[in-house]
Amino acid sequence: MLKEKGYDEFLAEKIRIGREQARAGQGVPLEVAKQRTKEKLERKIREMELSRNRDVVYG
Repeated sequence: MLKEKGYDEFLAEKIRIGREQARAGQGVPLEVAKQRTKEKLERKIREMELSRNRDVVYG
């Protein structure tokens, strides 16, 4: 597998920062993130369905 030079260091730094933020109480728990994502997707589906129904042209 090919990796860019410095990628391991970059990734380690991102992981370190993420862990520090989690210890400091920053961020969002996984279950909360999943629920928010689900709600956003459901809202977007409703918007798209309404848009599709509104844009129907009969000729």
